[in-house]
Amino acid sequence: MASTKKKRNGTLEFMRFVFCMTILFFHISKMLLGGVSLKDGVRVALFPHGAMGVEFFFILTGVFLAHSAEKQSLKLPKKLTVIPDTFRYFGKKYASIFPQHFVAFAVLFGVMVLIHLDMPNWSAWERLDAAFPSFFLIQMTGIMGAPLNHIEWYLSAMLIAILIIYPLCRLHFKVFTRYIAPLASVGLFIWMCCEFPSLTGVTRPMYIGQDIFIYKGLIRAVAEIMLGTFVYSLGQYGLAPLAEKIGKPARVALTVAEWVMYVAAVIFTLLTLPYGWEYGALAVIFVGVTLSYSGLTYSGNLFDNSVSYFLGKITLPVYLSQLAALYAVNYYLADAAVGMKVWAAVVLTAVSSAITMLVGNFLERIFSGQYFRKKVSAE
Repeated sequence: MASTKKKRNGTLEFMRFVFCMTILFFHISKMLLGGVSLKDGVRVALFPHGAMGVEFFFILTGVFLAHSAEKQSLKLPKKLTVIPDTFRYFGKKYASIFPQHFVAFAVLFGVMVLIHLDMPNWSAWERLDAAFPSFFLIQMTGIMGAPLNHIEWYLSAMLIAILIIYPLCRLHFKVFTRYIAPLASVGLFIWMCCEFPSLTGVTRPMYIGQDIFIYKGLIRAVAEIMLGTFVYSLGQYGLAPLAEKIGKPARVALTVAEWVMYVAAVIFTLLTLPYGWEYGALAVIFVGVTLSYSGLTYSGNLFDNSVSYFLGKITLPVYLSQLAALYAVNYYLADAAVGMKVWAAVVLTAVSSAITMLVGNFLERIFSGQYFRKKVSAE
């Protein structure tokens, strides 16, 4: 049985990779193949709802956030440490993302320059200036500009949501994760459902006054990260204590239920179902993550290995690097066959991801001082 106390959960790391792939193929379908219509009946297509993978990542962010907040509240229960703890956690998240973001940003900018070399009206400096907010991942504050890598809205929304949710979770952990977070999440989902049929969506305005609005992507991030804090509390204190009370048949049944949830979510991303079904897909992802995190299933033993952890590790560089590959394929292989485009996009994404991960990790070691410490110790 996998323990909820483990630093890493192999099942969740593996599913990070799976949902990262649904996002990648969603963008391949949309940007290279013209997208898929949802108006021609239900059928299997190339991940028309693959963007739902972001929901998994937001929920997982909430799980990690709650774990950190509880750990800090046990170490430093004084309320005076809430703000420093919040910025410390935010800083760690930002620092873990920025080196690879920087490399992916540079690679994509290089690709864009190459593509537009023969276009006299395209200015690299103007494009870079317009992308300034997204370079610092602040575009979801409303200072949007013209993001170079538009799919990084997810990281910007996640970071802003952390600044909102972490202090609340840290201040009143039990009350927030068990009662406030689930109720507030449901309220925000109802609001989004009333405004738009789709759960997904990024820059659609959600008005809270005549002239004041919040991007839907940020509301989505806040709602789902709060839902993730509830997953942590439910898994850690509602389900995990049952570990010594249930037998093998119950564990097998829970393992089957866990994978029925994940398979159902992935099948949804493959079908041309109407947008309203996204809320149902979110529900099954929620149940799947809760079961995985509870440690009551056998999946923890199966995926507790270096392969699963590696697949989880490469999801960030894959997510960050895919646009460079897609723009290059769309330009240089515009007249190629569909299969060729898809394979080229996958291969180039793998190459750009490797560059992003390796150079990003190198930069991270330099900025943290690890590179120089190792060099001195070796001498």
